[in-house]
Parts: sequence; structure tokens; C-alpha cells
Amino acid sequence: MIAMTLGLFVIGAMTTIFVNNSQSRRELDKAAQQLENGRYAIQILRDEISMAGYYDAIAHLPDTLASTTATPCSTDVDVWKDSMDIAAQGFTPDTFPCSISAKSGTGLLFVQRASTAVTAPDALNPNNGYLQVSLCGDEYVSAVADKPFRVKTGSGTFDLQQIDCKTANRAPIRQYLRRAFFIAGNNVAGDGIPTLKRADFRTEALGTTNPDVQALVEGIEDMSFEYAIDTSNDGSPDLFSDTPTAAQLRHIVGVRLWLLARALEPSPGYDASSKTFTLGPKGPVTFADNYKRHVFSTYVELIHPVGRRTK
Repeated sequence: MIAMTLGLFVIGAMTTIFVNNSQSRRELDKAAQQLENGRYAIQILRDEISMAGYYDAIAHLPDTLASTTATPCSTDVDVWKDSMDIAAQGFTPDTFPCSISAKSGTGLLFVQRASTAVTAPDALNPNNGYLQVSLCGDEYVSAVADKPFRVKTGSGTFDLQQIDCKTANRAPIRQYLRRAFFIAGNNVAGDGIPTLKRADFRTEALGTTNPDVQALVEGIEDMSFEYAIDTSNDGSPDLFSDTPTAAQLRHIVGVRLWLLARALEPSPGYDASSKTFTLGPKGPVTFADNYKRHVFSTYVELIHPVGRRTK
């Protein structure tokens, strides 16, 4: 009897240790996944923001461009071209004019640029917009239409030339990318996990359904942005604002970014209400649940708009 009793105590102790270790391992796995998701989301946005305003070989945008909005929902490539001087623009789900299912109260960022990949002439899609930049000096001084750059749908004519000015040697054609990054309340499975998503806008009518939407990273619950504005035209930030005026949009040279990453599963016994989270210009927030969270932040320079200002 004594041996059996001691054996039960030992088994009970080992069971308790095993359960505790298993629970600790699950919590470590959840924390690791949460951190990985947050870092991955930051990396995606950093890469995209840093390339905003990339338009191939254009050294300077025409002075005639003075857009007051990037007009994300427009399907008119001429409107796209007229707003090329706005590389990034912030919205809220309530102010964003396009039809996407963004989570209320979160930040939303619209960016536009040319793709870094070259599209072959026989692979052009009539529902996409494309950019071609002339590298031929003769075309800059001649009566060639749309010089020095051309923005058209895939059914348009792209015959601008390379630096050797040979008609058989065409300048590269790049897809014109216009996309918004936003937080949705659900992932693809629709199970209530907040998710960072990307919406790509093309030239066909958007209708009432979502445009081309892709889920990027699960567990991203909120994000906030603050914009670096260059008022002296030297490429360096002179002030920061989370609500830049229409006149300041074309002078944005950088973006401060805050992300709130949430664990995908709750942690038993954890009280989130004891934590306060601040995402830059947004006020402090608390949560009455059992999910662990972490704030990530970074500053991203818009490389190409800055480069054009410093040349």
C-alpha cells in the first residue's frame, strides 16, 4: 500500500510536470508565431513603401503634375498618370473610396509604383495598366506623344525606344501597380482572425465586390501611419503628420509605421486588460480578452521620391 501510494504521488507529480511543460511549450510556440507574423508584416510593408513612387528611369516628374489625391478607385490610366507625384496616401476604412472590407478604426495605406519586373509585349493584359519610359534622346525633343513616359492599358501602343534610338529596340514595359494595404477582421477561412491584406486595383470596373485581394499575414490586428513631409524640397523630412493636407501629399518622403500583432489563439489565465498599447498618433488602447499582443514600429524612406528631389 505504501509503495502504491508513493507510486501514485510520483505519477501525479510527473503528470503535473508534463502538463505544465506542454502548456509552456504551447505558449512559447504562440509567442514565436506572433513575433514572426509581426516581423513578416513589417518587412512586407517596408519593402512596398520603400519602392513607392518607382517609375523606372524617370529622373524627374513633370512639374505640371500637382495631384490632390491618388484616386485609388479610378480605372482611367490618364488619371493614374496625372497622380504619379503621389507615391503614398493614407486613408481610414471610412474614407477609402473603394469597395474593400477593412476593419473599422484601423489604418489603410495606398501606394503606387511601377513593377521592378519587365513585362514582355506579348504578355500584356488589357485589364492592367503599364508604364514605358523612353531612353532615347530624340524622342524627348520630337513630337512623340506621351513623352518621356507612357501610361496605357495592355491594349495600348508601347513603341518608345531604348538609348540607342533604334525602332526595333523598345524600352522596357513595366506593370503599373496600385495597391492598398489594410486590416480585415477575418482571414481566408473567415474564422475571425484579424489579417493584413492587400488589394490590387486594375483598369476594369471594380463593381461592388472586392478587387484583387490577397491575405498576407494573419494575426495583424491594427496599424497606424505617420507621414514625413519635405517642405524644403531637399529630400529630408521637415515635419511629420498623420493627416497630411492635400497639398502635402506629393511631398511625402517617408512613412512611420506601427503594427499591432495578436496571437492567433488565446492564452488561458492571461488578462490582456493589464496591458496598454500605443500605435503612434493613435490613442492608447486596451483589450478585455486573453490574447497576447506586441507592437512593432519602423520608419521607411521613400527611396525614389527622395532621389528625384536630391538630383
